[in-house]
Amino acid sequence: MTRRAPFGFTKAVFLSHVVDQSTPVFPGDPPVGIRPAASIERDGYYLQSLTFGEQSGTHWAAPAHFHVGQPAADELDPGDFFHPAVVLDVRAAAGRDADFTLGVAEIQRWESAFGPIPPGSAVIMWTGFEDRWEDPIAYLNADSAGRLHYPGFGAQATRWLIEHRSVRVLGIDTMGIDPGADPTFAADQSLLWDHRLHLENLCGLGQMPPSGGWIVIGGFRVRAGSGSPATVFGLIP
Repeated sequence: MTRRAPFGFTKAVFLSHVVDQSTPVFPGDPPVGIRPAASIERDGYYLQSLTFGEQSGTHWAAPAHFHVGQPAADELDPGDFFHPAVVLDVRAAAGRDADFTLGVAEIQRWESAFGPIPPGSAVIMWTGFEDRWEDPIAYLNADSAGRLHYPGFGAQATRWLIEHRSVRVLGIDTMGIDPGADPTFAADQSLLWDHRLHLENLCGLGQMPPSGGWIVIGGFRVRAGSGSPATVFGLIP
């Protein structure tokens, strides 16, 4: 059955992975657990018990994830979850170099083609790593020393987007908005203040236009939470 997209958009799409027990997690995070809790045959209804970390699967992080005294999951506003979205296709560069780090020059080249990034946007990197999701080893891409290798936002680019474009969200189809090889989490350290969010482990980004779309971010309002697993919707004009 075809349903009309909301708010005058032509199409709504999922930008989040389905969560199961094979879902990749950041090293050291709790694994995803799913077990039966009730069955129709025994209990008259069907129910599963879920266990996972707040940053599991496709998820968002609140500023409290990195900074004491900043808003936690239950302290965010409704408007923090609705944003115009721009998608930067960096698959070619990421394919050549798994450690590709987005810089200001790449952002400015995107703007020369598609126009200025609107204030309040979610800026999303489409690296192509979403295609590795079913293979957690390839997705995390760790070397023999355990160092991860996947693309991300550079610290300078993150600060530029905040200071010059007033972005509210950075998103990516890898395990983190920071390059995997950056142990300092410099992009997250700059981004996660004052109701700004990150979105990680996105998928389906090829369905989105480079500009003109919107995202709607769902999840749990966990008391004092660092964030939440999320269903993320893309709205296409």
